[in-house]
Amino acid sequence: MVEPVDAKELIEEAIEQAEKVDRADRAIEKRFRDRVSILVGLFAVLLAVIHVAAAGNARESVLKTIEASDTYNYMQAKIIREAVLKTSAENPLLSPEVKARLLNDAARLRNPDKAGHGISQLQPQADHLRDQGELASRKGEWLEFAETAMQVAIVMLSIAMVARSFGIVTAAASLAAVGVMIAAATASGLLS
Repeated sequence: MVEPVDAKELIEEAIEQAEKVDRADRAIEKRFRDRVSILVGLFAVLLAVIHVAAAGNARESVLKTIEASDTYNYMQAKIIREAVLKTSAENPLLSPEVKARLLNDAARLRNPDKAGHGISQLQPQADHLRDQGELASRKGEWLEFAETAMQVAIVMLSIAMVARSFGIVTAAASLAAVGVMIAAATASGLLS
């Protein structure tokens, strides 16, 4: 039979042991939460950087598309003016000098000039601007994928904190790594 003094000591030891285990569990949980919180902060910074790059590409795409459209419109206006001049030159009532001047003006619109505003120069210029806009748009789409990966990774880390799951943290870190790789590949020109 256990003496009351011995029973008291056994109970105190059990309580002390339970408190040690509880403190150790709380320390492990705190360390886990601290590390996951640091990952959330890191992923949030990476997300912000990727977002800035995506927004920049979206802006560049719009600006290049507008610039290409303006160049095409300018070219079309010159083509219309050229057609008007050529049509006017066909008027039989005009003198040969006036006809020659009209045809000369039409040719000047088509031929290359120092400013790069000849009809023959505007088409490739507009095509190049359009291509730049499309490239920026494609890069923006890749960066949006990278952004989405980072956002989902952050949400997964929030779930991991509640569930205290290293598996979810690993999955979130893997997804974030994919997002960062996509962003890096896009920035370096490998994806476009």
